[in-house]
Amino acid sequence: MEQKIAFIGGGNMAEGLIQSMVKHAQYNPKQIYVYELIHKKLNALAEKYKINPCESVKDAVTEANIVILAVRPQDAENVSYKIKPYLSQSSIFVSICAGITINKIRLWLEKSQKVMRVMPNTLIGTSHGFSAICISENSLNDDVKQVRNIFQKIGPVMEIPENMFDVFTAYSCANPAFLLYIVNAFIDAGVRAGFSRDTSRSIIIENMIGTAIQLKENDNHPFEMIDTMTSPAGVSIEGLYSMSKEGIYGSIMSSIYEAIKQSERLS
Repeated sequence: MEQKIAFIGGGNMAEGLIQSMVKHAQYNPKQIYVYELIHKKLNALAEKYKINPCESVKDAVTEANIVILAVRPQDAENVSYKIKPYLSQSSIFVSICAGITINKIRLWLEKSQKVMRVMPNTLIGTSHGFSAICISENSLNDDVKQVRNIFQKIGPVMEIPENMFDVFTAYSCANPAFLLYIVNAFIDAGVRAGFSRDTSRSIIIENMIGTAIQLKENDNHPFEMIDTMTSPAGVSIEGLYSMSKEGIYGSIMSSIYEAIKQSERLS
């Protein structure tokens, strides 16, 4: 019997997951059911991906093997209560709502419900970037495998303790924004040096990709790699000296720390 996957909420993250599930032929679109309050959005998903649009929570959740809660955190409690009457005890309930703990979800549903919490990556269209998962103690290995299979289509998945979710949100999910900020500084530096913006952008993108590949393919510490790129009284060491003098290294660490604190305050 084919599995039924229900999405409650059809926003950007839900659509990214649906797109990857259909693209990789992991599920037949007719196995995917979506409930979304905004009818225009729901109809667009149905037309684009050929999934089943649902008029009610009941239609989406009844007999679903996996239910993915993809609503705004402030709506999670109310929606969970609406889901509860139609949710089977054998169903796997997956929340991708930021700041909502497993214990809180089980208060809204049943304490015996199998619940998993996932923080998807924000590079959903690239198949890169980690998603984090934590599970309730009654989830079976096969349950975890099923959920991993869904999220692995948008990138690698790591299991972390729930008390690290706020840290993960700030360090991993927000990280692309920090990198883009730094990349833009490099682009502006190229423009200042005389390159066109397009040329500067092309150079930094290729350098970032190449550096990431090198870093991934060997076990060397980044400073070991830097050491091979610097020569006495050379160009690279002079630029690195200026970066160190300006405190860029410490500023980046401080920025991550402040983002983590904000994530903890919001949870």
